[in-house]
Amino acid sequence: MRWNLIDGFQVLKKGEYALAHKSFEGTEDFFAGHFPGEPLVPETLLIEMVAQTGGTLLGLGLDFGKEVILAKIASAKFGRAAAPPCRLEIEAVIEEKREEGAWIAGTVRSQGEVAGEVRLLLVTMDAIDGAEGKRVVFTEDFLKHYRVYEVARMSQIGS
Repeated sequence: MRWNLIDGFQVLKKGEYALAHKSFEGTEDFFAGHFPGEPLVPETLLIEMVAQTGGTLLGLGLDFGKEVILAKIASAKFGRAAAPPCRLEIEAVIEEKREEGAWIAGTVRSQGEVAGEVRLLLVTMDAIDGAEGKRVVFTEDFLKHYRVYEVARMSQIGS
């Protein structure tokens, strides 16, 4: 991933549901051109936040034994514009899981209002070309940084 668009996870219910968050201060480089004087979080980043949240959820269900890749954006609707400084809440739900991947429904909220709703297809792969034998998406650093296993364990206890 070029950008990690998640600051952390609050909930990871294996095979079901994830809740993550991301804060923007307005100092991030992409705000310089989006839009000068009135910065807004680009809607493409809202889609990527859902993909990263849903991808982690799907990966957890596979014990991170496969890579997870965004294959298709089936729909994306945008509501409230997210202007920094802001904290966004990202929800992802596995709608339909198959051997080759899963359909994910995601919602991004800003100040409790819907900023975006996305439905996307994530596919799984054994390895990415040129990276056999090592993880590209779910590296050990990624799993540790986001405390994935700890949050998943706590989410099961809280159920």
